Amino acid sequence: MARIGSAAALVVLAALVLVLGVTTPASRAPGATDALGPGNDETAAEYRARLEPPTGDGEQERWALVSPTRSLRADEIRGLVGDVRVSEVFVHVPVDRVQTPLLTMAVPDTESVLTRAVRDAASRLAPGRDERGETVTALVRSRLLADCACVAGVLVRGTAASLARLATADGVRAVEVAPVDAVAGRLSVSPLWPERVGTAVLPDDGPVPPA
Repeated sequence: MARIGSAAALVVLAALVLVLGVTTPASRAPGATDALGPGNDETAAEYRARLEPPTGDGEQERWALVSPTRSLRADEIRGLVGDVRVSEVFVHVPVDRVQTPLLTMAVPDTESVLTRAVRDAASRLAPGRDERGETVTALVRSRLLADCACVAGVLVRGTAASLARLATADGVRAVEVAPVDAVAGRLSVSPLWPERVGTAVLPDDGPVPPA
């Protein structure tokens, strides 16, 4: 009788575990990463077509990638996003048929850091791996220090209402909102470069202009 009782208890326990597994949402795995931005094989049009409008209630804030219609100077960012908080600035020097690095600049909640994000990005440049790479690095550094229009996108945090307004603002090409439980340090971001039309496979066979 004891064995029968134990077996019955095990059956009840297994059923309870099954029910809990069905009714309880799965938690995010430690270190899970959310991705923002177009995939390498996506065209700009395909990326924009799959984005959903920002939705939500109240004051709950979400992370979002904002892609401008053109490359911006750092002092133009605030005019684009309004009072939405900026967390990161993605800097990229566009050069026809020349691949240049993408530099990510963290922005504490101070306007002075935001407005010098492009100039400060020059300190993040790595040495070139060959003669062409060194020439590209010299060109990029020169343009960054000149405060070029080289902001390709920004990571912001705002309410659904503020992000919805931003998505329809002049000068904004796209706004992609991260999941509600996304964590900033675990966001993988690949900005939609303003000059991008097709996929991410870009030629690197053009002459490098002088710095």
